[in-house]
Amino acid sequence: MGYIQGADRNQVILMPEILDDYVGADNEVRAIDAFIDSLDIASMGFKAEPAKEGRPGYDPHDMLKLYMYGYVNHIRSSRRLQKEAARNVELMWLLRKIVPDFRCIADFRKDNAKAIKEVFKAFVKLCNEAGLLSHDSVVIDGSKFRAMNADNKSYVSSNARKVLLDVEAKINQYMQELDEADCAESKPGAMTKEDISATLDYLERRKAQLTEALAEMESSETNQICTTDPECRIMKSRDGIRPCFNVQTAVESDNHLIVYYEVTSECTDWHLLEAGINGSKAALEVESLEGIADRGYSNEDEILNCLLNGDTPTTHPNKGEKCRVFRFQKTQTEVTEEMLASTDKETLLQCITAGVLPQILQRDDVELDVMKRREQGSSLYLDKETGEFVPYAEMKAMGGLERAAVEVKRKPPLQPYFERDIEKDIVICPMSQTLFYAGPGQPSGKKDTSIRRYHRLSACSKCPNKCTLGQQRMVAFKEGETRKKESFYDRARDNKILRKVNHRFKKITLSEEESSWDEWVILRFYPNQHHLRKRNTIVEHPYGTVKRWHGAGYLLTKGKLKVAAETGLCFLAYNFRRVVNLLGVNRIMTMIKT
Repeated sequence: MGYIQGADRNQVILMPEILDDYVGADNEVRAIDAFIDSLDIASMGFKAEPAKEGRPGYDPHDMLKLYMYGYVNHIRSSRRLQKEAARNVELMWLLRKIVPDFRCIADFRKDNAKAIKEVFKAFVKLCNEAGLLSHDSVVIDGSKFRAMNADNKSYVSSNARKVLLDVEAKINQYMQELDEADCAESKPGAMTKEDISATLDYLERRKAQLTEALAEMESSETNQICTTDPECRIMKSRDGIRPCFNVQTAVESDNHLIVYYEVTSECTDWHLLEAGINGSKAALEVESLEGIADRGYSNEDEILNCLLNGDTPTTHPNKGEKCRVFRFQKTQTEVTEEMLASTDKETLLQCITAGVLPQILQRDDVELDVMKRREQGSSLYLDKETGEFVPYAEMKAMGGLERAAVEVKRKPPLQPYFERDIEKDIVICPMSQTLFYAGPGQPSGKKDTSIRRYHRLSACSKCPNKCTLGQQRMVAFKEGETRKKESFYDRARDNKILRKVNHRFKKITLSEEESSWDEWVILRFYPNQHHLRKRNTIVEHPYGTVKRWHGAGYLLTKGKLKVAAETGLCFLAYNFRRVVNLLGVNRIMTMIKT
């Protein structure tokens, strides 16, 4: 039995006479065409009127269709889009057989970056009007997208100084080898004078780059700089520490559609919770919303602002705690009904500090108590189980100081102290591992630049004889101090290592102002733990789909505005594909036309 054979290439075949016959009635390309044609692109910021002189340009509708089709079908490159426009039957139908040049395609995305983001918003609005979006809660998260900036074109002040010292040492070494090569006969396999000169030229260029970068960082008072794309930042990602943008998204909880996104240069999510919830409220056109987020958003100021906005910032409490606790000084403000019904943040804070919950916070997950300071001068401790503040004596009576001896086996260290090299700004630990600078000390909650802290997680995690029971050891040096003795190994040998048994209480660090308060107002917020458990099942899926489906873990454009256009097209394609899977093309067409 032979194989299945194809048709003869020279055989005459009858093809459909019109292009429309090649595209089925339920083909998703028809939905793309209908959606883009329904947009008022002039109000979005696209140039809608053709030029009166010169060669005519392409219709923005057609360019948008090309990009949306490309991103839905995993094509982001302008050159590949040009090639597909010339050979892809669906694109021939969609664009009516026009084939833009790849430069025109790339320039359209670059020149209309702000307007392209409005297309994403228009599709979200369409989904909202069709009832596809939940108005109860969104899940907020951030992900690092690799910027168009090479690793060797990004510099951190502390690391750049170390690299500069290494480069200068290598220059001196090669200069010495060059002098030796002049005086001695060349040996087989040794570097020639030409090789050494070429290496020296490279090192001199590298030295100039590092010197220029350090000077620029000093003048701009920043600790890092990226030369190719100055708007990106060096961030910790799954691929290591790389130049990235932090892209924030909010995903609604019913159909997992992205309702809001923003491109930021923030290295962490610490200050971005309120912005994410407010952006989601604008997209969903609601007055209040629950925003579910992970521990990276646990900024108490942000959480309090969200509560005062009438929203529900559902984030993990601190480890071992059941609620978020905010404390205020009790005032004697007279609260009126008008103040209680207000939505102004300052007015709401006046009500809270007076010991009265405003209407916007009168709900099941918020409590307010007024307490008087007991035992003036005594330390205060937070009871993690109840959220109450107790004095030192009460904490001690409840077993908060219980400790037990821990059997720790450690060998004698290579040296009994931490030794600091001021010139290289490094510390050598007792096991001869190198620790790096980790920021100024904070002995009283405020940064003290005269104290320098050092640590290195990778060294501590692999150390078989480390000087701590924790994950890593951080050591601080005062100005001019070069050695710090380590007694951990001696205490381990004498069986004097104690570990805390009762973790119910946490000491509260009070400022000078707080220490003088006689009455306190305690506001407690209890986040819904059940909602936190479903967080990653909602928000991680869009990121994983976009990065793997589009290969969009790296970016093709530079600058936050252009990156926002690129990521907007990715998220628009994700939402469109998601809606196609949920409703089908025919229902989408009906949704667009109504």
